[in-house]
Amino acid sequence: MNVALYIARRYLFSSKRKNAVNIITAISVLGVAIGTLALVVVLSVFNGFESLIKDMYHPVSADFVVTPVHSKDFSVASIDFDAIHEVATFLSVQEVYEEKVLLRYDDREQIAKIRGVKQTPSEDSLAIEKYIFKGESFRSDSYQAIIGQSLAYTLSVSAGHFSKPLQVFIPNVNAKVNSISERPFVETSIYVSGIYSVQPAYDASYVITSLKGVQDFLNRPGRLTHLELNTSQLNNSSVQEALQVVLGPDFKVKNRYQQNEFLYKVLQTEKWAIFFILSFILLIATFNIVASVIMIILEKRKDILSLRSIGASDVTLSKIFFYEGLLVTFFGAGLGLFFGVGLCLLQQKFGLLTLGSEGDFIVNAYPVEVQSLDLLLIMFTVVTIGVLVTLIPVQILKRKFLN
Repeated sequence: MNVALYIARRYLFSSKRKNAVNIITAISVLGVAIGTLALVVVLSVFNGFESLIKDMYHPVSADFVVTPVHSKDFSVASIDFDAIHEVATFLSVQEVYEEKVLLRYDDREQIAKIRGVKQTPSEDSLAIEKYIFKGESFRSDSYQAIIGQSLAYTLSVSAGHFSKPLQVFIPNVNAKVNSISERPFVETSIYVSGIYSVQPAYDASYVITSLKGVQDFLNRPGRLTHLELNTSQLNNSSVQEALQVVLGPDFKVKNRYQQNEFLYKVLQTEKWAIFFILSFILLIATFNIVASVIMIILEKRKDILSLRSIGASDVTLSKIFFYEGLLVTFFGAGLGLFFGVGLCLLQQKFGLLTLGSEGDFIVNAYPVEVQSLDLLLIMFTVVTIGVLVTLIPVQILKRKFLN
């Protein structure tokens, strides 16, 4: 039996002669518990928002995007599709040409992006087609397109009204400066066959139509701005490396994270900034442990003398009060983890804390997601802080009472 731990446990849970010692010990446990609970809740909320954003971008982001390194577009003939399919089993391969354009409908104008898409296998539906809530897809006609909900609202466009087309303009790069005979813009017309809603930023930016229609409009036959590939394989990092080897240095292969790298970096930076701030607050709160252990040392001075007289070593006496501080830390951390995880689970199930009644939000309640790695990190942080803080009263014990 560990005698030092047994005595420390008795000191912690036994009643003290001075009520102030009980109060300070309770405050120490409460401080650690509240700090731990705050870490669990805040990190879980950040995890929830990160998962929410990933779910929002998942339908519009491919597993891998291949883009040229030295130019805006590239020839489709420069891609060895047979070699690509030997790397992994791809569920779909999309050939894409994107360009920024000016849209006009009646007297309304808006800058947007036109996106020409050709998918293999062609009989499979496009991912975006699952989110068409009005009208139908464009693939039956190269002069038709689907448009995002926000963009349709800005231009006052309705799906399926073929009496008036949507006008699309791009600058005429071949026009001479100050030329009267040559028009400064190249123009085409497309009809809106459907309206989709998938993600706010995407809905406000993209008009999607057939690849051939965009290539003909831009006079870029056989050219692509990027390839989009989706696979069912779990080890995406090895697939990305193999694709990069096959495609060579003239192309860049990006995974889902790299396609929205800035967004995910901001989320991670905010999460860990809050983690360190709360850890610092927890460090301040754990200094109550110093006061609690010192008060117990002062109250148990006679016990220290009695234990020394029956042969207890200085190491054993130091361990007793070191374990005292650790027990306060573990007890507070356990309570914090229990109530923190419980609060997050209640939020997941019942949505106790809402985002407010005013405003149009994607979700009604704060999203939370408890991750086991975060819990382990929180426990490690709390225990480390508790160990470091508990060394202070132990050193005071050695200096004032033992030496």
